[in-house]
Amino acid sequence: MDLAAFVEGKLTSLGGIDDRFAGIAGLFDGAERPKVGVTDQFLANAAEYHRAYLSLDYWDALVARALKCAGAGEDVDTIIDIGSGSGNSVIPLMRRFPHARFVATDISAELLAILRDFLGSAARGVDARIGLLCADAAALRFRPGVAPLVVGGAILHHIIEPERVGAAAARALRPGGWAGFFEPFESGGALLSCLYQRILAEAPPAERDLPALRLHGRIANDYRVRSRPKPDPIFRELDDKWLYTRECFEVLRDPQGWDEVRFSPLGVGPRSLRNQTSTFLSLGARLAPDALPEWALQIIDACDSSLSLSAKQEMPIECIVLLRRGTRP
Repeated sequence: MDLAAFVEGKLTSLGGIDDRFAGIAGLFDGAERPKVGVTDQFLANAAEYHRAYLSLDYWDALVARALKCAGAGEDVDTIIDIGSGSGNSVIPLMRRFPHARFVATDISAELLAILRDFLGSAARGVDARIGLLCADAAALRFRPGVAPLVVGGAILHHIIEPERVGAAAARALRPGGWAGFFEPFESGGALLSCLYQRILAEAPPAERDLPALRLHGRIANDYRVRSRPKPDPIFRELDDKWLYTRECFEVLRDPQGWDEVRFSPLGVGPRSLRNQTSTFLSLGARLAPDALPEWALQIIDACDSSLSLSAKQEMPIECIVLLRRGTRP
Protein backbone atom coordinates (compact mmCIF):
# COMPACT_ATOMS: atom_id res chain seq x y z
CA MET A 1 0.00 0.00 0.00
CA ASP A 2 1.18 3.54 -0.77
CA LEU A 3 1.22 5.10 2.70
CA ALA A 4 2.14 8.48 1.20
CA ALA A 5 -1.48 8.78 0.09
CA PHE A 6 -2.56 8.82 3.74
CA VAL A 7 0.17 10.50 5.78
CA GLU A 8 2.39 13.53 5.30
CA GLY A 9 6.14 13.38 5.88
CA LYS A 10 9.16 11.55 4.55
CA LEU A 11 8.65 7.78 4.62
CA THR A 12 11.46 5.27 4.75
CA SER A 13 11.55 1.48 4.72
CA LEU A 14 12.65 0.23 8.12
CA GLY A 15 13.57 -3.08 6.50
CA GLY A 16 16.44 -1.29 4.78
CA ILE A 17 17.81 -0.43 8.22
CA ASP A 18 16.97 -3.64 10.10
CA ASP A 19 15.86 -6.87 8.44
CA ARG A 20 13.51 -7.60 11.36
CA PHE A 21 11.28 -4.73 10.24
CA ALA A 22 10.85 -5.57 6.57
CA GLY A 23 7.48 -4.41 5.28
CA ILE A 24 7.20 -1.63 7.87
CA ALA A 25 7.59 2.06 7.00
CA GLY A 26 8.81 4.80 9.30
CA LEU A 27 8.43 8.56 9.29
CA PHE A 28 11.88 10.08 8.90
CA ASP A 29 12.90 13.72 9.19
CA GLY A 30 16.66 13.27 9.32
CA ALA A 31 16.99 12.74 13.07
CA GLU A 32 16.40 9.74 15.33
CA ARG A 33 14.37 10.97 18.27
CA PRO A 34 14.08 9.16 21.61
CA LYS A 35 10.71 7.52 22.29
CA VAL A 36 9.80 9.59 25.33
CA GLY A 37 7.26 8.06 27.66
CA VAL A 38 7.59 4.60 26.10
CA THR A 39 9.22 1.78 28.07
CA ASP A 40 10.66 -1.58 27.09
CA GLN A 41 7.26 -3.18 27.68
CA PHE A 42 6.41 -2.13 24.11
CA LEU A 43 9.91 -2.28 22.61
CA ALA A 44 12.46 -4.86 23.72
CA ASN A 45 9.79 -6.85 25.56
CA ALA A 46 7.19 -6.63 22.79
CA ALA A 47 6.85 -10.41 22.39
CA GLU A 48 6.02 -10.81 26.07
CA TYR A 49 3.52 -7.95 25.89
CA HIS A 50 1.90 -9.60 22.86
CA ARG A 51 1.54 -12.95 24.67
CA ALA A 52 0.03 -11.31 27.74
CA TYR A 53 -2.42 -8.90 26.13
CA LEU A 54 -3.51 -10.19 22.72
CA SER A 55 -7.21 -11.04 23.10
CA LEU A 56 -8.91 -11.10 19.70
CA ASP A 57 -12.29 -12.45 20.89
CA TYR A 58 -12.56 -9.72 23.52
CA TRP A 59 -11.56 -7.00 21.07
CA ASP A 60 -13.89 -8.35 18.41
CA ALA A 61 -16.77 -7.76 20.83
CA LEU A 62 -15.50 -4.26 21.67
CA VAL A 63 -15.14 -3.32 18.02
CA ALA A 64 -18.63 -4.63 17.22
CA ARG A 65 -20.09 -2.58 20.06
CA ALA A 66 -18.30 0.60 18.99
CA LEU A 67 -19.38 0.22 15.36
CA LYS A 68 -22.99 -0.34 16.41
CA CYS A 69 -22.94 2.70 18.70
CA ALA A 70 -21.52 4.85 15.88
CA GLY A 71 -23.93 3.42 13.32
CA ALA A 72 -21.03 2.52 11.00
CA GLY A 73 -22.21 0.54 7.97
CA GLU A 74 -20.47 -1.98 5.75
CA ASP A 75 -19.52 0.71 3.21
CA VAL A 76 -16.44 1.84 5.17
CA ASP A 77 -13.61 1.87 2.63
CA THR A 78 -10.64 3.11 4.68
CA ILE A 79 -9.74 2.69 8.36
CA ILE A 80 -6.86 4.27 10.24
CA ASP A 81 -5.84 2.43 13.39
CA ILE A 82 -3.71 4.39 15.86
CA GLY A 83 -1.65 2.47 18.40
CA SER A 84 -2.19 -0.84 16.62
CA GLY A 85 0.31 -2.85 18.64
CA SER A 86 0.30 -6.48 17.57
CA GLY A 87 -3.25 -6.32 16.24
CA ASN A 88 -5.91 -6.37 18.96
CA SER A 89 -8.15 -3.90 17.14
CA VAL A 90 -6.73 -4.19 13.61
CA ILE A 91 -7.37 -7.90 13.11
CA PRO A 92 -11.07 -7.80 14.12
CA LEU A 93 -11.57 -4.74 11.90
CA MET A 94 -9.93 -6.45 8.91
CA ARG A 95 -12.23 -9.42 9.38
CA ARG A 96 -15.31 -7.19 9.54
CA PHE A 97 -14.35 -5.03 6.55
CA PRO A 98 -12.78 -7.43 4.03
CA HIS A 99 -12.75 -4.85 1.23
CA ALA A 100 -11.44 -1.84 3.17
CA ARG A 101 -7.92 -0.40 3.20
CA PHE A 102 -6.09 -0.08 6.52
CA VAL A 103 -3.30 2.06 7.92
CA ALA A 104 -1.90 0.49 11.12
CA THR A 105 0.35 2.73 13.20
CA ASP A 106 2.41 2.19 16.33
CA ILE A 107 5.51 3.64 17.94
CA SER A 108 6.87 0.11 18.36
CA ALA A 109 8.32 -1.48 15.24
CA GLU A 110 8.68 -4.65 17.30
CA LEU A 111 4.93 -4.91 17.85
CA LEU A 112 4.19 -4.06 14.22
CA ALA A 113 6.53 -6.88 13.15
CA ILE A 114 4.42 -9.30 15.20
CA LEU A 115 1.30 -7.98 13.47
CA ARG A 116 3.04 -8.28 10.09
CA ASP A 117 3.88 -11.92 10.74
CA PHE A 118 0.29 -12.64 11.71
CA LEU A 119 -0.97 -11.12 8.48
CA GLY A 120 1.75 -12.59 6.25
CA SER A 121 5.52 -12.63 6.63
CA ALA A 122 8.56 -10.53 5.94
CA ALA A 123 9.34 -12.73 2.93
CA ARG A 124 5.88 -12.94 1.38
CA GLY A 125 4.73 -9.48 2.35
CA VAL A 126 1.59 -8.59 4.27
CA ASP A 127 -2.01 -8.38 3.17
CA ALA A 128 -2.09 -5.86 0.32
CA ARG A 129 -4.96 -4.01 2.02
CA ILE A 130 -2.82 -2.75 4.92
CA GLY A 131 0.12 -0.42 5.39
CA LEU A 132 2.27 -0.65 8.53
CA LEU A 133 3.65 2.65 9.82
CA CYS A 134 6.01 3.05 12.78
CA ALA A 135 5.50 6.53 14.20
CA ASP A 136 4.74 8.43 17.39
CA ALA A 137 0.95 8.83 17.49
CA ALA A 138 1.29 12.38 18.80
CA ALA A 139 3.44 13.37 15.79
CA LEU A 140 1.24 11.89 13.06
CA ARG A 141 -0.05 14.25 10.41
CA PHE A 142 -2.58 12.53 8.19
CA ARG A 143 -3.73 13.97 4.92
CA PRO A 144 -7.10 15.68 5.38
CA GLY A 145 -10.25 13.62 4.99
CA VAL A 146 -8.64 10.34 3.97
CA ALA A 147 -10.85 8.01 6.04
CA PRO A 148 -14.39 7.69 7.41
CA LEU A 149 -13.23 5.76 10.50
CA VAL A 150 -10.31 6.12 12.93
CA VAL A 151 -9.81 3.65 15.77
CA GLY A 152 -7.52 3.90 18.78
CA GLY A 153 -7.58 0.76 20.92
CA ALA A 154 -6.39 1.70 24.43
CA ILE A 155 -3.87 4.23 23.13
CA LEU A 156 -4.67 7.70 24.49
CA HIS A 157 -3.77 6.91 28.11
CA HIS A 158 -0.25 5.94 26.96
CA ILE A 159 0.44 9.25 25.17
CA ILE A 160 2.03 12.25 26.91
CA GLU A 161 -0.03 14.67 24.80
CA PRO A 162 -3.21 12.75 23.90
CA GLU A 163 -4.93 15.88 22.60
CA ARG A 164 -2.51 15.81 19.65
CA VAL A 165 -3.75 12.32 18.76
CA GLY A 166 -7.31 13.64 18.84
CA ALA A 167 -6.34 16.45 16.51
CA ALA A 168 -4.62 14.00 14.13
CA ALA A 169 -7.75 11.84 14.08
CA ALA A 170 -9.99 14.83 13.38
CA ARG A 171 -7.77 15.89 10.49
CA ALA A 172 -7.78 12.38 8.97
CA LEU A 173 -11.56 11.99 9.05
CA ARG A 174 -14.01 12.89 6.36
CA PRO A 175 -16.91 15.13 7.41
CA GLY A 176 -19.31 13.04 9.48
CA GLY A 177 -16.70 10.33 10.11
CA TRP A 178 -16.17 8.72 13.50
CA ALA A 179 -13.17 8.23 15.76
CA GLY A 180 -13.44 5.54 18.42
CA PHE A 181 -11.19 5.24 21.49
CA PHE A 182 -11.22 2.67 24.30
CA GLU A 183 -9.93 4.18 27.53
CA PRO A 184 -9.79 3.81 31.36
CA PHE A 185 -11.93 6.24 33.37
CA GLU A 186 -11.11 8.01 36.61
CA SER A 187 -14.31 7.33 38.54
CA GLY A 188 -14.15 3.54 38.21
CA GLY A 189 -10.42 3.57 38.91
CA ALA A 190 -10.92 5.57 42.09
CA LEU A 191 -13.61 3.14 43.25
CA LEU A 192 -11.31 0.15 42.67
CA SER A 193 -8.43 1.88 44.42
CA CYS A 194 -10.54 2.56 47.51
CA LEU A 195 -11.88 -1.00 47.44
CA TYR A 196 -8.43 -2.56 47.24
CA GLN A 197 -7.06 -0.27 49.97
CA ARG A 198 -9.87 -1.42 52.25
CA ILE A 199 -9.05 -5.06 51.54
CA LEU A 200 -5.38 -4.43 52.33
CA ALA A 201 -6.29 -2.63 55.54
CA GLU A 202 -8.47 -5.56 56.71
CA ALA A 203 -6.03 -8.29 55.70
CA PRO A 204 -4.78 -10.47 58.59
CA PRO A 205 -1.00 -10.16 59.02
CA ALA A 206 -0.51 -13.77 57.90
CA GLU A 207 -2.13 -13.03 54.50
CA ARG A 208 -0.73 -9.62 53.63
CA ASP A 209 2.07 -11.12 51.58
CA LEU A 210 -0.21 -13.20 49.35
CA PRO A 211 0.57 -12.54 45.65
CA ALA A 212 -3.04 -11.46 44.99
CA LEU A 213 -2.96 -8.90 47.81
CA ARG A 214 0.44 -7.59 46.73
CA LEU A 215 -1.08 -7.07 43.27
CA HIS A 216 -3.96 -5.13 44.87
CA GLY A 217 -1.40 -2.89 46.53
CA ARG A 218 0.35 -2.19 43.22
CA ILE A 219 -2.95 -1.42 41.44
CA ALA A 220 -4.13 0.92 44.21
CA ASN A 221 -0.79 2.75 44.09
CA ASP A 222 -0.95 2.93 40.28
CA TYR A 223 -4.33 4.68 40.46
CA ARG A 224 -3.02 7.10 43.10
CA VAL A 225 0.02 8.01 40.98
CA ARG A 226 -2.13 8.59 37.88
CA SER A 227 -4.29 11.09 39.80
CA ARG A 228 -1.37 13.54 40.08
CA PRO A 229 -1.48 16.85 38.16
CA LYS A 230 -0.64 16.38 34.49
CA PRO A 231 2.61 18.44 34.51
CA ASP A 232 4.19 15.99 37.01
CA PRO A 233 7.36 14.63 35.33
CA ILE A 234 6.60 11.13 36.58
CA PHE A 235 4.19 10.64 33.66
CA ARG A 236 7.15 10.54 31.28
CA GLU A 237 8.24 7.34 33.03
CA LEU A 238 4.85 5.58 33.12
CA ASP A 239 3.33 3.34 30.47
CA ASP A 240 -0.22 3.85 31.76
CA LYS A 241 -0.48 7.59 32.30
CA TRP A 242 -3.99 8.98 32.32
CA LEU A 243 -7.48 8.29 33.64
CA TYR A 244 -10.31 10.06 31.84
CA THR A 245 -13.62 11.74 32.59
CA ARG A 246 -16.42 12.62 30.21
CA GLU A 247 -15.37 16.27 30.46
CA CYS A 248 -11.92 15.42 29.06
CA PHE A 249 -13.56 14.61 25.74
CA GLU A 250 -16.39 17.12 25.83
CA VAL A 251 -13.90 20.01 25.93
CA LEU A 252 -12.36 18.80 22.65
CA ARG A 253 -15.53 19.43 20.69
CA ASP A 254 -15.12 23.04 19.67
CA PRO A 255 -11.34 23.43 19.19
CA GLN A 256 -10.99 20.17 17.26
CA GLY A 257 -14.21 20.28 15.28
CA TRP A 258 -16.11 17.35 16.79
CA ASP A 259 -19.87 17.66 16.36
CA GLU A 260 -20.82 14.90 18.76
CA VAL A 261 -19.36 12.80 21.58
CA ARG A 262 -20.86 9.47 22.69
CA PHE A 263 -19.89 7.29 25.64
CA SER A 264 -20.49 3.57 26.02
CA PRO A 265 -19.32 2.24 29.43
CA LEU A 266 -17.70 -1.20 29.36
CA GLY A 267 -18.14 -4.13 31.72
CA VAL A 268 -21.19 -2.77 33.52
CA GLY A 269 -23.08 -5.55 35.24
CA PRO A 270 -24.02 -7.08 38.61
CA ARG A 271 -20.45 -8.38 39.08
CA SER A 272 -18.46 -5.57 37.45
CA LEU A 273 -15.93 -5.21 40.26
CA ARG A 274 -15.49 -8.97 40.69
CA ASN A 275 -14.96 -9.42 36.94
CA GLN A 276 -12.45 -6.57 36.71
CA THR A 277 -10.57 -7.98 39.69
CA SER A 278 -10.38 -11.37 37.97
CA THR A 279 -8.98 -9.65 34.87
CA PHE A 280 -6.33 -7.86 36.93
CA LEU A 281 -5.33 -11.12 38.64
CA SER A 282 -5.00 -12.91 35.30
CA LEU A 283 -3.16 -10.18 33.37
CA GLY A 284 -1.15 -8.69 36.21
CA ALA A 285 0.02 -11.83 37.99
CA ARG A 286 -1.34 -14.83 36.03
CA LEU A 287 -3.46 -15.80 39.01
CA ALA A 288 -6.88 -17.45 39.15
CA PRO A 289 -9.79 -15.61 40.81
CA ASP A 290 -9.61 -17.91 43.83
CA ALA A 291 -6.10 -16.63 44.55
CA LEU A 292 -7.90 -14.03 46.67
CA PRO A 293 -9.07 -15.17 50.12
CA GLU A 294 -12.80 -15.72 50.47
CA TRP A 295 -13.19 -12.79 52.89
CA ALA A 296 -11.67 -10.43 50.28
CA LEU A 297 -14.05 -11.72 47.58
CA GLN A 298 -16.96 -11.12 49.95
CA ILE A 299 -15.90 -7.46 50.35
CA ILE A 300 -15.78 -7.07 46.56
CA ASP A 301 -19.17 -8.74 46.13
CA ALA A 302 -20.71 -6.54 48.83
CA CYS A 303 -19.48 -3.43 47.03
CA ASP A 304 -20.78 -4.79 43.72
CA SER A 305 -24.25 -5.42 45.15
CA SER A 306 -24.41 -2.01 46.85
CA LEU A 307 -24.21 -0.17 43.51
CA SER A 308 -27.06 -0.03 41.00
CA LEU A 309 -26.35 -0.61 37.33
CA SER A 310 -27.21 3.04 36.76
CA ALA A 311 -24.53 4.13 39.24
CA LYS A 312 -22.00 1.86 37.54
CA GLN A 313 -22.86 3.44 34.20
CA GLU A 314 -21.98 6.81 35.71
CA MET A 315 -18.63 5.62 37.09
CA PRO A 316 -17.18 3.27 34.46
CA ILE A 317 -13.85 1.53 34.84
CA GLU A 318 -13.40 1.64 31.06
CA CYS A 319 -15.38 3.31 28.32
CA ILE A 320 -15.74 3.44 24.55
CA VAL A 321 -15.54 7.09 23.48
CA LEU A 322 -16.89 7.98 20.03
CA LEU A 323 -16.34 11.39 18.43
CA ARG A 324 -18.04 12.46 15.19
CA ARG A 325 -16.20 14.82 12.89
CA GLY A 326 -18.05 17.98 12.00
CA THR A 327 -18.39 19.54 8.58
CA ARG A 328 -16.50 22.77 9.19
CA PRO A 329 -12.72 23.04 8.52
